[in-house]
Amino acid sequence: RRLLPYVRPYRGLVAATLALTLLGALTAQVNPFVLRYAVNTVQQLVQAGQGTRGATHLLLLIGGILLGKELVNSLLVFGQKYFGEEIRVAISSALSQDAVRRLLSYRLGFYADAHNQTGKLQTRLDKGVDALMKLVQDLFIDIMPLVANALVALVVMFVANGYVGLTAVALLPVYFGLSYWQGRRLGPVRHEMRLLREEKNSGLLNLIDAAVVIKSFVREGYEEQKQNALQQQLRVVQLAMRKTNFVFDGLKTFAEQLGVALIVVTTAYLVLAGQLSLGDIMFYVLLLHNVTAPIRQLHQMYDELNEVHTYSEAFFTLLEADAAV
Repeated sequence: RRLLPYVRPYRGLVAATLALTLLGALTAQVNPFVLRYAVNTVQQLVQAGQGTRGATHLLLLIGGILLGKELVNSLLVFGQKYFGEEIRVAISSALSQDAVRRLLSYRLGFYADAHNQTGKLQTRLDKGVDALMKLVQDLFIDIMPLVANALVALVVMFVANGYVGLTAVALLPVYFGLSYWQGRRLGPVRHEMRLLREEKNSGLLNLIDAAVVIKSFVREGYEEQKQNALQQQLRVVQLAMRKTNFVFDGLKTFAEQLGVALIVVTTAYLVLAGQLSLGDIMFYVLLLHNVTAPIRQLHQMYDELNEVHTYSEAFFTLLEADAAV
């Protein structure tokens, strides 16, 4: 909501990015269809005893389709990333300039507050702008193509075979549940890490500014111990966050592989029952990959976006402080 006013002037670029994203999602589904056709045709040629004699046309057709698809996809990806980057850079400039304007409008009492020391303000501004740019990057360059790819692949699976589509959909609540649980576990940890980083950066700037005073009163040992204590707290929090991420990443990988196994078993059974062809096994496995690979990346971004929220909240709190003249 707070970022929307900065995005609104570029809604034309956003619409162009969305259009390219949808086209890219459609081209991403070409490979499963080509592979199914190739496997089924090769099987027919082998059964007919033609071997490589009838395969020349097939190989040229498949190669031409895949090459053409890659060329089109390269152009779509370039356009989508370029427009997304243009949006990101423009919004970054606007946010930075708005931060400068707001900081210049605050009374001196704002800067006298211990919560608003130079190092802490710098951390909030730098990390806040970086976090918001990460959000724009994810939304307009990374997330939209992933969501589109996953949705189009799911639709194709359901249209082709409802049973296989339901098998794929059954995997999604597990993924989303694990990600939600992970976000709840890491929320307080991220908040604590932000405060420790602000304290650490503020302490380092104070050391530089007060170097003469510190040496005059022989406080080098005290200041070193103080910074070391902060660093150790930060290390403990970082390790706790990494440990939680590793556990949930393992659970998500297991869920994904379970989904692949279910798809293989389901399609193999339907092939044996005469409802699907041999090429359909690879067709549905590739479609499942087109669903799970984007979802896996989306959940990694979801974890990043939780961190983005932590720093962007501090950034906008700074911009909306009740200290303006």
